[in-house]
Amino acid sequence: MKVNSANPFQASMQLLRSTLEIAIGLLVLGVVFCVAANVFGRFALNYSFVWAEEISRILFIWLVLLGAGLASLNNEHVSVSYFKNLVSSPVRKVFGLLSIGVIYLVCICILIGFRDIMTGFISVTPLLQIPKTLLFSAMPVMAVLTLIANSIALFNLFARSPT
Repeated sequence: MKVNSANPFQASMQLLRSTLEIAIGLLVLGVVFCVAANVFGRFALNYSFVWAEEISRILFIWLVLLGAGLASLNNEHVSVSYFKNLVSSPVRKVFGLLSIGVIYLVCICILIGFRDIMTGFISVTPLLQIPKTLLFSAMPVMAVLTLIANSIALFNLFARSPT
């Protein structure tokens, strides 16, 4: 994990990306282990490990949502740019602002919804009794990562010189 310290913001963003990549890699290994253990148990031992499904589901939820946050930070989400590239620069900027505004709105809705859901929420998973707040906490983490990426995109949109 080599980080250039010339720009503290870029260094911290690179550290965040590297940390997310490591966490996502560990989550993938966890999902693979749980699923492989359950497959082995079912076919070789004729026994199903009941914990494996629950753990793999939790790990998979975090894997997907952290991956979405990392994709936002790396600006790697799928987009259709054909029409955007056909229009002039000012119209492109308007499209960019509209896109950023919609993403801000969605992230704010996620954060408000999470706050409302967690008020008085005490549910746990059926078998392992893991608090469901652990599952649902992946949503605001993804939303915060996306808000960071969106703020960077907004800054970059206004920092570009008009062409």
